[in-house]
Parts: sequence; C-alpha cells; structure tokens
Amino acid sequence: MAERTLADQLGGYLPEGIEALDEDEKQDLADSLHDARRRQSKHLAQAGEEALRYVPALLRGAVRKAVGL
Repeated sequence: MAERTLADQLGGYLPEGIEALDEDEKQDLADSLHDARRRQSKHLAQAGEEALRYVPALLRGAVRKAVGL
C-alpha cells in the first residue's frame, strides 16, 4: 500500500509555507505526521482499554462494543 502524501494527510491543501519546502522535506514531514498519528492512535487505544478497568467486568464487553474498542 502506498503511503499517503502530505497533501492527502492534511486534507488536500498545503499552506504556502509548506508548499515552498523541497520534496524531500515534504516527504520527511509526511513521514513524521504519519508516525505521530500512528503513535496517537496506539496511545488512545491503550487509554481506552485502561479506562475499561473501571467498568464492572460484566459490562465491559457491551461497553467495548458501544465505544468501538
């Protein structure tokens, strides 16, 4: 699967300052953004699972399903 371009990750529009960057710099920025979003997603999933510890055991399955975990 091909990596998404920086413009795709930012919604199709690059601000003028970013557009002025070299292609290599734009690719570095795109890679950094992709990595940051992947880390954020991982941490959010971990936080969601940790929060479930406060839900009674019998309800955890239903809560997971309701919140999409």
